[in-house]
Amino acid sequence: MADCPRGRANAVRTACAPRLQDDMSASTDLLDWLDLEQVDRDIFRGRPSSFRTEFWSLFGGLVAAQALMAAARTVPAGRFPHSLHGYFLRPGDSLRPVLYKVDRDRDGGSFSARRVAALQDGEVIWEMTCSFHVDLDGPDFTQPMALDVVPAELSVPIPTWHEICDIRHAVARVGDETGVMPFSQGWVRICVPVPDDRLVHACLHVYTSDLSTGFVALANDELPPAGPSIDHAMWFHHPVRADEWVYFDCSAVKVGGRRGLYTATAHDASGRLVSVLAQEMLLRPPKPAS
Repeated sequence: MADCPRGRANAVRTACAPRLQDDMSASTDLLDWLDLEQVDRDIFRGRPSSFRTEFWSLFGGLVAAQALMAAARTVPAGRFPHSLHGYFLRPGDSLRPVLYKVDRDRDGGSFSARRVAALQDGEVIWEMTCSFHVDLDGPDFTQPMALDVVPAELSVPIPTWHEICDIRHAVARVGDETGVMPFSQGWVRICVPVPDDRLVHACLHVYTSDLSTGFVALANDELPPAGPSIDHAMWFHHPVRADEWVYFDCSAVKVGGRRGLYTATAHDASGRLVSVLAQEMLLRPPKPAS
């Protein structure tokens, strides 16, 4: 294994030692999928997660999070994710590892730009450009979070196969009512121990950003509330702790041609804006039962 880049501390690794098994089988550590194996200077391999989706396809948020981790492993110390823009090109296999190839487009005075291709069977399943930036002081303005948001502690829990996540529907609890996936407004946090590493938290925030949708209020027999992701963009505005509550507020912008675009803001429990995202989904009506 190649040496880790100078100055890049990775808390999910132990002194850059290769802890992955030769066959890259899933680990019992629920966050070990962020522990990428460095195959060459700018090539990394990500293990499958130990938890499985309800489908065989690989969860897009996991691929995006691993891709961001791979890119971050190539940038100078002191630069953190600023934005990412990616396309889901093919379904991935959730039982197999993913290879990440990073292109170092530019390292400027305060920005670093990277491109990442995620591959299985020699084919690209996710392609992403991303930017990293040093922290700078200056004037600050933030669109505040809505004042009437129900706190996470009083919101309705949503059962999910994402066993590393605690998800709450941001509506007042009524008796023993439970929420359902997907959701357009909700609280999310990682519910397993997370290293105190800013990059790890940013990658986990990317993971959770792919849980929501903006089309629940529009859903009908012809329009599903969600669908396969086509592309995904994020802008990071403040360091986030993924193991603390983050409120995602998603709004549909446009539906047409069997595609839908929504935007979302993500605020922490103090009301601080941590990210803004946009996602386009394929919105095909469900197939009639045979």
